[in-house]
Amino acid sequence: MKSVSALRRARRGMEAFSLVEVVLALGICVFAFVALLGLYTTGLRVNRESEAQIQAADFASMLIAARRAAPLLTNSTAAIPAYAMTNIFTNAYPSYNIRTQLTNYIGEDGQLTNAANALYLISCQAGTNMLTGSSVAQVYLKLSWPPQANPANPSTEFYEVTTYIPFP
Repeated sequence: MKSVSALRRARRGMEAFSLVEVVLALGICVFAFVALLGLYTTGLRVNRESEAQIQAADFASMLIAARRAAPLLTNSTAAIPAYAMTNIFTNAYPSYNIRTQLTNYIGEDGQLTNAANALYLISCQAGTNMLTGSSVAQVYLKLSWPPQANPANPSTEFYEVTTYIPFP
């Protein structure tokens, strides 16, 4: 059996961490954790923006497919109006229609609606031009959200697409 003085001498030779080393190691760990937390929140924001872009692209694709299926079918609240298809390429509808009290807001059903029921603010230009001829319409859609926000605001997100729709 070892004596008490021999144990004390053995303990003096053992190395241990000082308080400064422990605090420094904790500081490095906290710094790394804060950096990872910042990356996590950035990743969540980018994911949310990406999801919104995909939804807008799907919605625009649905609107174009509906008009492509029936290019000249008249519907007064369609997102891409039939009368705009055969005119010269220009804005498809005025920004405010007093008769229907609808603006350039579009609802989940793909029809023009009011601001309260809007999913997107839509800008549509359609029509023929010298390049397309008289049997193909060029269609430009711009969907922006949130719908009630000013499109010139830098925080407003948007999706744009241009396509061509043939008609008889």
